[in-house]
Amino acid sequence: MESLFLETTAAAERIFGLPETMAFINSVCEGKTLLSSTYVWGEFRRTFLNDHIICHTVFVNSLERGEDLATALKRLPRFSELRYKPRKLRRAFDVVARLHEQPFDSLQEAVERLENEILYSLQISFFAGLRRPLLTGADCQMTPPLPLQAPETIAVKHPRFELISKCSKRDNPNCKIISFWRDHKADLKAIATMAVPRNVSKTSIDELNEFKKAAQAILENIDVVPSEAYGQRCYAKIADLIICLECPLNVPIITSNRHHYDPLCETLSRPEPICFLS
Repeated sequence: MESLFLETTAAAERIFGLPETMAFINSVCEGKTLLSSTYVWGEFRRTFLNDHIICHTVFVNSLERGEDLATALKRLPRFSELRYKPRKLRRAFDVVARLHEQPFDSLQEAVERLENEILYSLQISFFAGLRRPLLTGADCQMTPPLPLQAPETIAVKHPRFELISKCSKRDNPNCKIISFWRDHKADLKAIATMAVPRNVSKTSIDELNEFKKAAQAILENIDVVPSEAYGQRCYAKIADLIICLECPLNVPIITSNRHHYDPLCETLSRPEPICFLS
């Protein structure tokens, strides 16, 4: 059976996407063996599970004030982690829209559903149809499997959640990223000399050049512990390169990020990615 690899955007959009996006992903995946990796699952938790925690925090704060659902929704875009950050704000409203697929009438009910999503449903939705165990690859340990949960109190009748994701250049990472890069030395050489397309935005060009610089820096320090191998450069700058290398050689990647995965897959002699607009 043909296999496909779900990159983070595809894993998210088949849960939160517009109907036409979800229909496209489902049609492409039908009858296929679906693969993904622990790195993708970590990115998903760090991003989309955390979005649920943000919404839950705002809604519980409103409950404590005795406010209704309408007021809680007004507060959502004004929350400090969402203010002036369109991508995070859009994702937060995706969370609310998913909750409302089965309409709810009260703020109390919305909070209870969010708690269920955080503790159970979101993980079930991510893993639906995926082959287990997930591919390990870099075996990122940055994001814990479950959020921290503060117990309920007399004043606060709902738990508080916190997801602490941490990876620092100051400490050696508790993962396989060093051996991962050593195993992919030939791929790093290819990325270091990758041809960057010019028919894309300046932002995409800058991001692709970031991959090249990081690959060269890791190659130059591959016999020691290269600082580029972990920390913010790893998870914030070259995550898509890691995911691309975690995917098996002959398996197409499903993604909304054509500007990264088209040149990465071409350079690494991987199948052309299956791209969609989110």
